[in-house]
Amino acid sequence: MTSVSSIASWNASTLRGSATATVSREATSSLPVTTSASASSSIVALGAAAGQGATQAAAAPLQWERASRDQVSELMAKNFSASASAGRFNGLGAALLDQLKGGVTQLSQTAQRAPNGAQAATYAGIATGVSGALHGMGDDKFSLGITTKSGVEVKLSLDSDGDALAVQMTASDALTDAETRALGQLSNAFQEAIDGMAQDPPQLKLAGLMQFDTKQLASLDLRARVGLDTQPPSVQTLSFQADATQRKVAFSGAAGSLDVKVDASQAASLGSPDQQARALKSYMSQFDQAATRGHADGGLMTLFKETFSALHSSVGDAPQLSLGGTTPGKWQLAAQDSAMLTGLADFSASVAQTPKMDNPMRLSEQDAFAYQVGQSTSIGGRSIDERAISQQQTSSLSASFHMPLVAGTSLNLTTAAESQNYTYHQIDDRASSDANIVYRDGKLAKATLEQSSSQSTRIQRYEMGKLKSDLTTPSEHSLLRDLVASLAPYQAGETQLNLEQKAQQRTQRLRELNEDVFLKADAGR
Repeated sequence: MTSVSSIASWNASTLRGSATATVSREATSSLPVTTSASASSSIVALGAAAGQGATQAAAAPLQWERASRDQVSELMAKNFSASASAGRFNGLGAALLDQLKGGVTQLSQTAQRAPNGAQAATYAGIATGVSGALHGMGDDKFSLGITTKSGVEVKLSLDSDGDALAVQMTASDALTDAETRALGQLSNAFQEAIDGMAQDPPQLKLAGLMQFDTKQLASLDLRARVGLDTQPPSVQTLSFQADATQRKVAFSGAAGSLDVKVDASQAASLGSPDQQARALKSYMSQFDQAATRGHADGGLMTLFKETFSALHSSVGDAPQLSLGGTTPGKWQLAAQDSAMLTGLADFSASVAQTPKMDNPMRLSEQDAFAYQVGQSTSIGGRSIDERAISQQQTSSLSASFHMPLVAGTSLNLTTAAESQNYTYHQIDDRASSDANIVYRDGKLAKATLEQSSSQSTRIQRYEMGKLKSDLTTPSEHSLLRDLVASLAPYQAGETQLNLEQKAQQRTQRLRELNEDVFLKADAGR
């Protein structure tokens, strides 16, 4: 809704031609009739801004990059008074993408608070206009780049600082109706991602963006930077890229950082939904064990686990591929092959806390947590009858933390000797799981599973600031299994079973074997 007022925060002039939006005929017809200072001493004001009252408008007039009363500009005026990013960007991402449905493919708008001394009651005070210099340069900012299958690049940006709010959308070429629909379907997902990152603590709401229409859209690239009102001030950033074969997320904030990459290009190694669910459950358990052992930050680990699960959930299932192919990418693996693999797409993932130096007497003693985990799969050979499959899983944990000597009490470490009663723990763990399968003339010639783990715990005990003990406890475990006999189609003792019963028993046996291939921090126990 709009209103006409002689005291308003709407600038109806456009300073530069490059900032003018290319809009549909319907959008153009809704532009204000008054477009220059010479046309009238009255200007068009957004209803949302005018609704805040003449007193507020007079105190804080807004200048605008271009004249329009489209949905995006109305939201900008409505949101401008919010100080936090969550309020400034409320609904703006969705509104920007929704413009595509009306035919708008180029849009640029900036709202800026008038300088001190500008008089809201005079047109000159608010119609001096602003440039688009804030685009891509805000203290808080979001950008989304989308490339369609036909090669059209669509770019959106939202920027905010204390005195200005800006949005921009561009398309490198005309969009088809199907591409427009696919882009419009991402409006709510884009807004969810913005809302999640603008929160404190943040949430990585990326599931919707990962469900983009791969028939029309080739790739997505989301970047975000949000300042936090912490002491000292801090910044949280997000980078997310996705296409048909990979997903990448990198996040950093006050608590720490995480980086997760999922490679779905090795489609033949993907398992069924049930197998992938079991693998994710196993990894969630591994992450919880590492977090407990290393005293990780709970909020950061929750973000890590949610991101890891979300990136894998969008990959899909193994395709139905030809059994007779001669190219590894065209093979459909046998049931016993899949049982030796996790069923997940290959990945690398890491999470690290921001180190803290909580002991002023010994600054070298940091409270820190760093965890890495990964999987790599190789499928090769001249043909499916001569195939060779290997999969390696690895993890490492490095952590350190202080604990009070008396359980249940809290530490308050100072330079005073009386406060220096504690134990300092240093953790260094490694684990690996290697599966190897080889076929000769169509027959299983080799199937091995090798798992190993090592754990080291060093505990230094201090009383009244003096070192009383320094103990390191190492442990190592390893296991090597030959699984050729276990993977055979028939087992001893099955002679009394019919074919259906044998098939059911084999399925159950392979499922149980699959449970053993997942990475274990205490392999061999």
